[in-house]
Amino acid sequence: MQIERKRLGLDHQEISEKISVGKATYYRWEAGKAIPSDKLAELAKLGFDVNFIVTGKRTFSGVSNDNSYELEQAVDAACYAAKEAIMSVYQVQRLRKELGENGEFDAIKSLSLIEKATRILAKAELTGELDNDSLVEALSLNRAD
Repeated sequence: MQIERKRLGLDHQEISEKISVGKATYYRWEAGKAIPSDKLAELAKLGFDVNFIVTGKRTFSGVSNDNSYELEQAVDAACYAAKEAIMSVYQVQRLRKELGENGEFDAIKSLSLIEKATRILAKAELTGELDNDSLVEALSLNRAD
């Protein structure tokens, strides 16, 4: 549920108010407590992927019967994956002590690594399944990448 909230750019307070529940109730739901079906319906109206909340699997269907893409969902997934990939590469470089003297890193020099991590994270965002081994492998590439 937290992943969905962050994907939508909402905070606890906003959601609590929009679906008329207390923040403590919402926190319990994010911690894994059961969510009443009427509240799941309200969350869906806010843009939450309820299937993902309940099963951990995205509802993304890729191509529909009329061959149109669910573009907005794909763009959201790509943006989220890109942000997470950049942060992951930054963290790896920080651990390797490869940052500049002021803590900055060169995204252009890291572009190949960022792209690989983005592909893995975008797939995970769209399918609800993260291949941890692939991500670890991508982030452990030679420093020249």
